[in-house]
Amino acid sequence: MSQYALAVDVGATKVALAKVDRSFEVTSKHEVFVKENDFLWEEIAAVTQELFEEADGSFIGVGIGSAGPLHLSTGAISPVNIPVWRGFPIVEKFVELTETRNVVLHGDAMALAHAEFRLGAGRGVSNMLGLVVSTGIGGGLVLNDELYIGESGNAYFIGHHTINFDGIDCACGRRGCVETYASGPRMVEIANSRGWKGEASFIALAESARGGDATALEVIDEGARALAIGIVNSIGSLDIQTVVIGGGVSQSGDVYWNPLRYHVKNEARFTDFISNIDLRPAQLQRDAGIVGAALGVLDAHSTEPVF
Repeated sequence: MSQYALAVDVGATKVALAKVDRSFEVTSKHEVFVKENDFLWEEIAAVTQELFEEADGSFIGVGIGSAGPLHLSTGAISPVNIPVWRGFPIVEKFVELTETRNVVLHGDAMALAHAEFRLGAGRGVSNMLGLVVSTGIGGGLVLNDELYIGESGNAYFIGHHTINFDGIDCACGRRGCVETYASGPRMVEIANSRGWKGEASFIALAESARGGDATALEVIDEGARALAIGIVNSIGSLDIQTVVIGGGVSQSGDVYWNPLRYHVKNEARFTDFISNIDLRPAQLQRDAGIVGAALGVLDAHSTEPVF
């Protein structure tokens, strides 16, 4: 009988749930949307029950990758972009719901970094920074072939590194965070404030840029530069070379990657030891967070089901 983990990927706009088996095949994927959802946990619980009802195999545990910050000591989360969840006891909730204590929590970008290191663009390197660039921006670190969690479980919180102390107010309470310039929704908001009239999505903004719209091109260039500064600051501190980038914004093609590569190279030229930063697109794309969340369980347990 095959074994599987329940994988839960908590993002800023949606929570994805799926079964992931030991061959890392993702099946029965469902998404619960976050925006203005007063019954978020109730919908997640209903989807979980549905997954169990249709499950074929032996359940071994729950792996959760969540937007941060996290509170690992209590198994709780406070995602910046989900204001109704502050100190939400997600581990306890899944323990009660699934009747197993094998529930593993780590950050969503850590999950992406873990998955890409094991199965995707990070294979063959010992050290890498993984980034999610989407509704929010997060980071995860692999150091010396191991996922680096940090003391509180929140390494590497790059989206809320400030790059402009007199900059735009951020939802986290600081000013000038990378996320306030470089996330998909923020680039759309900035473009709207400059007169861009497209549909309110980064997909539409990127399409306008590909069509030559000057405002769209300008805003994406600025967002890419903001992320590049965050990357170079981080790499300069860590002294590593490889950066793997996933998330919805990263999937927009050359209109985003060309300015990002230019600005990373331009910012890095002042520091010789980081002048050859290796930027790599994530290979697992939309399922990286799901697979990475599952790895929290699948990497730790090799043979015996919990019940």
